[in-house]
Amino acid sequence: MSHCRGGPATDAYDALAAIVDWAEQGKAPDRIIATVSAKNDDVPPDWSKTRTRPLCVWPTVARYVGADPEKADSFACQ
Repeated sequence: MSHCRGGPATDAYDALAAIVDWAEQGKAPDRIIATVSAKNDDVPPDWSKTRTRPLCVWPTVARYVGADPEKADSFACQ
């Protein structure tokens, strides 16, 4: 993903909802799910329009663990 927006990435996510849950429910997020923005013209044509990826809590990163590579559930924050 580019610095501010765009680039070939899952660049749409709702960080505000995660912060609200953390502040109001005391539930810190362990990951946030990102999707492909419909407005992102930089997404390669071979990507699914419903691709998702986890955004992991630092220092962990998303690692593919098997199954459908287009779904966030196929990745673990490690």
